[in-house]
This record gives sequence, C-alpha cells and structure tokens, in this order.
Amino acid sequence: MNASLIDLKTERNRRDPNPDQIIIAGAGIAGLTLALSLSAKGFAVQIFEKSTTLAETGAGVQLSPNATRILHRIGVLDQLIPSSVEPQSICLADGSSGQTLLSLGVGDVARTRWGAPYLVCHRADLQNALLDQARSQTNIAIQLQSAVTQYRSDADGILVRVQYHDRIEEHRGALLIGADGVWSNMRNTMSNMERARYTSMIAWRSTVATDQLPRSFTALLPQGTNVVAWTGPNAHLIAYPIRSGEMFNFVAVAPDRQDGQRWNAGTVPEATNQNFIREFNHWHPGIGEIMRAGRPWTPWPLFEMRKCRYRMEDRLVLIGDAAHAMTPYAAQGAAMAIEDAWALAASLNENTDEWPVALNQFDKERSKRIKAVVRRGALNHLAYCAKGPIAMARNMIMRKRPAEKFIKGLDWLYGYDNESR
Repeated sequence: MNASLIDLKTERNRRDPNPDQIIIAGAGIAGLTLALSLSAKGFAVQIFEKSTTLAETGAGVQLSPNATRILHRIGVLDQLIPSSVEPQSICLADGSSGQTLLSLGVGDVARTRWGAPYLVCHRADLQNALLDQARSQTNIAIQLQSAVTQYRSDADGILVRVQYHDRIEEHRGALLIGADGVWSNMRNTMSNMERARYTSMIAWRSTVATDQLPRSFTALLPQGTNVVAWTGPNAHLIAYPIRSGEMFNFVAVAPDRQDGQRWNAGTVPEATNQNFIREFNHWHPGIGEIMRAGRPWTPWPLFEMRKCRYRMEDRLVLIGDAAHAMTPYAAQGAAMAIEDAWALAASLNENTDEWPVALNQFDKERSKRIKAVVRRGALNHLAYCAKGPIAMARNMIMRKRPAEKFIKGLDWLYGYDNESR
C-alpha cells in the first residue's frame, strides 16, 4: 500500500482520542471476535466496517468445539445457544443409495472429550451474538460506512486513513488488524502478496423450512438430529438444521459448469439453477426432491490461498480469510477465524516492545495450524467426491473402521486450545 500518500506533517499537530487503541478493519466474525478478545484484556478497540449495516451473508455455519470454547470465553456462547442446534452425530452417506456409511457421535462426546459443544447455526445468529456483546463493551467502538484505505507505521504506532461515506479522516493506533475477508484491501493492495485463487468449484446454498421438507428426503435422514454429508462423483451435499431446528440449511458443492463465467453472490436465473441441479440427477430420488425444493439456490464461488500469511509489517496483521482463505471441506472456516482472533489477542500484552517477537511467534504457530487444517480439508474433498473403485474402497473403510478411531483422529482439530499450549 502506498502509505506515503498520508501527510504525516499535518498529523503531528493533531491529537487522536486514543493513540494506544488497536484498529480493526472489518466487523465480520473474525473482527468482532478479536475485538471481544482484546477487550477482555483491557485494550481499547476501534472497528471500521465499510458496510452500511452488519448483516452476515450466507446461511448455516458449523462451530466445532475448538470454536465454541472461545465463544464461551468471550461471553457469546450462552446468547448463541438458544438459536443453535447441537447435533447428535456427524454422518457420511452415499448420495446414490442414500445409505449411511459412517456416524460419529458428537453430542455428549464433544462436551466430555473436547470440553465444549458442537453447534450448527445461522451465520446471522452468530454475527448478532458477537455484535450484541461487542456493543455492550465500553472499550469497543464500531464505525460503519468506513473503510481503511491507507496506513503508515512510524515510531509512535500506526496512522490510518479512513474513507467514510461523506469524508476522509485519519486515526492513530498501536496496531492495525486486517479482518476484511477474502478480498482484503489490507492484503490485496500490497504488490508482493498472492491473490485468492478461484478453485472452479461452487458452493450452492439454500434453506428450507423443516415442515416443508419432502418426505422422500426426510426418509433419508438418519434418526436423530445430525449433520449429514451425502457424497457422489464430483459433488457432495451437506444438510443440517438451524434456527432452533425450524429451518434446514443446505450446501451443495459442485464443479463450475459455466465455462469461466463471472459469478456474483446472489440469486441466479432459474435456468442456471436447473443446470446445477442436473449434477445430482443420478443421485437418490430423495436428494433430487430436495434439490428442486431448495430453489432458488445461491452460488458462492470457492476461493483459496496457497500461502497463509498473518504478519505483514511491524504494525499490520491479517486474520481470518484475509490471511488464509480456504475451501470449506473441513468445515473450519469460521472456526479458524475465531481461533485466529483469540490467539492474536493472547499474544499481546501491555508492553508494546515485546509485540514484534510475540507477533512472529503468532504467525509461525497459526500458519502451522492452518496448513494442517487445509490438508484435512483436501483429504475430505477426495473422500466426498471419490468415484469408481476409490469410492468402493472408501465405503468399505467407513463401514468397517470403528467409530472411536475416527473420533480419535479429530482430537487434534476439535481439542485444540491455544490457551493450554
């Protein structure tokens, strides 16, 4: 970023209300979690968010124990639970036959083995719980319709230029955090940084009222309250209840068949929905029914970054998708943003002279963690979309391997706790 455009000569004669504040660009899941984590340690926080309103896009989100234990620590979990669903199991099923291949009990297991619940909820419910808690803290300020456009570090901290809807202002702080998503302005304006890469896969999202689910589909659901993933060649479908069980969230991941057409999040023409649904024509009839019932489906093109990077400069750090956009195959996107925020706050103390070493260590540990999660996601993707002999071998392993071994294989992921390291 060409930070030299900021005129520091005029700034020297200007007093900022709190030059020791930590400035956050972005009020999504990562930014709000960080603000609450920093607030708990006594830091003053200023959030700048370019949107005119705070309304989380998307639909459902899975929150594994590594995320919910942090939400508990920042005072958000109790507010979120009433609108959430705590699934009894995570199930993998064959999309063609509908047969359940694997069922992993996570209800009581999550609380006893990993010390926190496994929840599924609407993204808006999570966003609102975080926002309500943030607004209740006197040391957190949130400014909408404002975007950090430039910054410059100096001996006294960092100076940022903020574009409001009707003016430009400059603010001082001790640290700037880019929590502004996959298209992060903090990241993308640096010429030496990798941009997010399109994976040529699309996550199609929809919700259906539980009492409107086709009977042929509900007959496929394993008994109880579950997260279910149906697998098939080149595609997979995930379903789980949200909004206290009143709605079902669906995510169907399939290849982009539009020959590189530019995708924008939002409702697409019915013809495009029909083309996408054909990907599931040879699946179980119950799945075909829910694909038709879910119209219109909203496309969300999937992007990823090959290289994770948190610390950009002495006074600039990235977290969440701004640092490591990843595909959703491990269902850890929101969880990693929440982990990032908590770990970053934990690395800081009142002595700013110690921050450079602490931030380098934060970068090293989080980058290692993200690489492991990305590898798990890639493995899951192979399992979900296997075909032919590979799919047959997968099904056999799923049926014969004890569930306890699969549960044990999740300890490193769901049992992770930065505070105990």
